[in-house]
Amino acid sequence: MSYIVIPIFSDPFLHPLHKDNGLSLLYVKELDGKSKMLCQFHPDCVGVLEDYKWLDKHAIVTPDAKILNQVYPFKDVLDMNCMWWTRINQPFDMSKVRNNAYDFFYNKYYNAKRLNEIIPILKHKEWCDKLMEEIKKYPESDLGLYDTIYDREVTEAFGYIERNGVKVSDDVCDIFDMRVKKHISDGRLYTKYNLWTSTGRPSNSFGNVNFAAMKPEQRKAIIPEYDMLVEYDYDAFHLRLIGDLIGYKFDKESVHQHLADKYGCSYDEAKQKSFQQLYGGIEKEIRKNITFFSLTYDKINTFWGYFNDNKFIETDIYNRKLLFKNYTDMNKNKLFNYLIQAYETESNIKTIIELKLYLLNKKTKLVLYGYDSFLFDFSKEDGVNTLTEIKNILERNGHMVKSKAGSNYGEMNDISDRL
Repeated sequence: MSYIVIPIFSDPFLHPLHKDNGLSLLYVKELDGKSKMLCQFHPDCVGVLEDYKWLDKHAIVTPDAKILNQVYPFKDVLDMNCMWWTRINQPFDMSKVRNNAYDFFYNKYYNAKRLNEIIPILKHKEWCDKLMEEIKKYPESDLGLYDTIYDREVTEAFGYIERNGVKVSDDVCDIFDMRVKKHISDGRLYTKYNLWTSTGRPSNSFGNVNFAAMKPEQRKAIIPEYDMLVEYDYDAFHLRLIGDLIGYKFDKESVHQHLADKYGCSYDEAKQKSFQQLYGGIEKEIRKNITFFSLTYDKINTFWGYFNDNKFIETDIYNRKLLFKNYTDMNKNKLFNYLIQAYETESNIKTIIELKLYLLNKKTKLVLYGYDSFLFDFSKEDGVNTLTEIKNILERNGHMVKSKAGSNYGEMNDISDRL
């Protein structure tokens, strides 16, 4: 039997993992049956704590599997956003499910604590019923396209990072602003990765902090819980990923220096030139003189031809489909960029899961992901060899990393030659 399950947290504006937040209600509905609310903490059901772990024996459909897994690690969960992305290459638009009580309370009482406990259970059920009707609009005929492996692994990877949180300094509100204060939980902020973007490349923003685009001064607010922060950055990650796809082997040397030698220019000029070629179109003379770009040009055209002929194209690792009908303004360079970003994300999902398993019994933890970078809160109790092993995991596919360490994320020193 399958159920639609929707968690309602006590505070709709705090992260589900915040110490002052928690599960208030759990909406449960058989796909073709009646719905009910399982009470946890709400004034309308004082003293009632209804069991929900029996759901672990059933298949579940939920708006966001990563959030539901913060409540309990259910075994068989289908993510509505993943289902929608499979069909239209976009996440489900939650804003179109409106509720007058939600609109009133959320706009007027944003700063009220445990706001969802003020709203009557009946109104929560009303909103969930509306959301459930939208979920049921997903055509059953399309379920064969739904990639449960990707859904499960992307949820596992980024849910792991979110649970770790990031430790922040005492002056974090001065560095950002006072709106951050309500989101601090036991001295840390929690990240929130939006997994269902058009390319599948996660964004990361929560509590008035855009973790994916912090300025150098803002990075100083992130500090270690243990001994130091250690960041690993991939060298020219997109260029190396493209090399994987076209069969062009880069050595351990710097990719930008490798191409600088081909261009006959400086390292910094090479970085700019490569960016222009990849995202502005590869020039004929460059294709003629540099094999990497000749092969890249051929691959771009191969992808574009396949996309137009077959009306879809699949990502490299998880075989997720980009459907022709869903992209009205697509061109060959844009398609190539989407596929590279998807390859980047999918490759990193595998890496994060491997890192999670390696760090399972250690204090050191992965606290922030930035596309081509990984930030760790390192404990010396784990031994320096831990940092070397992390480096080995990151470089397992021939993608080289540089490493930095420091007492805050904004002031770090290169330690690459020590690992």
